[in-house]
Amino acid sequence: KAPPRRERRSVSVVPVSVVPAAVPTSMQRAQQNELEAITDMFNKMTEQCFKKCVATYKEEALSVGEATCVDRCVHKYMTVHGKVQEILGQQAAQAQAAQAAMGAMG
Repeated sequence: KAPPRRERRSVSVVPVSVVPAAVPTSMQRAQQNELEAITDMFNKMTEQCFKKCVATYKEEALSVGEATCVDRCVHKYMTVHGKVQEILGQQAAQAQAAQAAMGAMG
């Protein structure tokens, strides 16, 4: 005699981080803003480097010259972006320190 068949149930587990909160926290908003800024920077970099380095669509793959140009362009873009972020971070820290000093005086 064959054993009785058991009904198979599928259970899906959704991580807590995937479940949207009713009201986004300030951390979630900051993360979303950061993701949008990184995506925007990547899109701009891609567009600028492509315009600069790829003149025509002769082949499906980049030529050695085009690939070298894209590599240098991306490196420059990322280096400059990093320096700008560093300067903005320093300015924000200085502004925050000045604001804290003004609050301590009052």
